[in-house]
Amino acid sequence: MAGPSAGEEGREGLFAALKNIVATLLNIGRTRAELLAVEIEEEKYRLIALWAKAIGAAFLIALGVIMAVFSLALAFWEQRVFVFGFFAVLFFVGAAFLVTSLRQQARAPSRLFRSSLAELEADVAELRGRPRE
Repeated sequence: MAGPSAGEEGREGLFAALKNIVATLLNIGRTRAELLAVEIEEEKYRLIALWAKAIGAAFLIALGVIMAVFSLALAFWEQRVFVFGFFAVLFFVGAAFLVTSLRQQARAPSRLFRSSLAELEADVAELRGRPRE
């Protein structure tokens, strides 16, 4: 029996190299997916904390403003209609400002997945043979 010829050994080496490349690509993909999952988790916790603080602050501010308006109305009882009217206009102006700000923020692009996309671009550049920046 003769051993494997040189052509067969070359094929085995080629398939082993191809398997190594595929394994490396799969590991890179897995690492990037894990990074993406971590980013999503961090963003979720950040948003939950942000919303909880915002709701608490809004409630306390609203309660404080209501108490201040009623205190002013009691202090200036004769001009109570003016006091309540003035603060109603002030509240509507503040609400309009917040709605405008909210619209601008909603139109701004999100920074979510920026790190993952940068790493994927770096991986593609490295695979194409360009130096990493």
